[in-house]
Amino acid sequence: MRNLSDGITRSDGPYVWPEKLVQSPRPPQLVYLDLNHWISLAKCMSGHKDGGRYQDSLDICIRALESGQAIFPLSDSTYVEVNKIRRHSQRKDLLQAIEMLSRFFVVTSRTIIYELEIEALFDSRMGTRTSPAGRVNYLDWGVARAFGMVGGFRVYDESDNDVTEEAARTNPMGYENFMTMLNEAELKFNRVILEGPTEAEESELRALGWRPEGVTEIASRRLEQEKELVEKLNNEPRWRRGRTRDVITVREMEIELAESLAKELLKRDTTFAAVFPTRNEARFAFDAMPSFDVSVTMKTAYHRDSNHVWTQNDIHDIDALASTVPYCDFVVTDKAAATHINRAGISDRVNTRVLHSLDELSSHLEIVMNE
Repeated sequence: MRNLSDGITRSDGPYVWPEKLVQSPRPPQLVYLDLNHWISLAKCMSGHKDGGRYQDSLDICIRALESGQAIFPLSDSTYVEVNKIRRHSQRKDLLQAIEMLSRFFVVTSRTIIYELEIEALFDSRMGTRTSPAGRVNYLDWGVARAFGMVGGFRVYDESDNDVTEEAARTNPMGYENFMTMLNEAELKFNRVILEGPTEAEESELRALGWRPEGVTEIASRRLEQEKELVEKLNNEPRWRRGRTRDVITVREMEIELAESLAKELLKRDTTFAAVFPTRNEARFAFDAMPSFDVSVTMKTAYHRDSNHVWTQNDIHDIDALASTVPYCDFVVTDKAAATHINRAGISDRVNTRVLHSLDELSSHLEIVMNE
């Protein structure tokens, strides 16, 4: 029997999984690490005085990677958070750890995941569209794919036609050498994005108009939105005691899903009210979107706590959890986030181990490698 929660808790219907979000074969297991755990591994690799205690975890992660039992992809949130680090030496150490374990594999962007989840949701209610969107690999390679872009260095002519193959065949260095040059350039690009510029390079880049703060400003605006809601809930405490989840769901739909929803409604020549005629039908439907459910559940938990102080890290963490918890095998985040995810039952529903320490991960990877 369905749980008509009236906006207080999640309804108990099943998830609608997007078939066009293509999962990679298992093994290897997908292991997502929050930035603080990457920093711990980087400290270990660089010989930092606090890094020794992570040596066993690093060794086990390397063994799991090299044996083909695990892979450690990045997300768009990883890049955004690394971008906030201004010390070049710290970013260089991070690059060493991240390149070794992730090999620049990434999970596709949260925006694309939402679009495919929305399409699957509409398919479940209206039938498959006649011109459905293409299939997308959840696990991909390179920073561009993490942000939903095509990626890869290509050659284009004056009419914006891709002429890479022709340029490679006719280049004096030969086809193979030319393609190798493009691949090496892309690899270098991925390294530079994480390592960032030196102090001297940063000065030169800023003189040319480079502003790395631009990404942070987006997170700052989203943080202000959460703080504004805190004030509203403080002024109307009955919402914090009652239908907080309804409030968060509607806000997330307006802020995060509005454009994708509008596109899907337009493609199907219908209206929101026609697809979701009642409040409860809308609740069940959007609770069935796995990534959206993670985001709403986390924000609901934080907003129910009147003492919670929102930070930019909360924004990044929730984004990362939304795109990884439903689709990875292990997610290692901070203790507070792991507690909320596990307590809400999300980890059980999606069969993902959500952990808060490298020691916990090490124990699980040992089991995986011994099976």
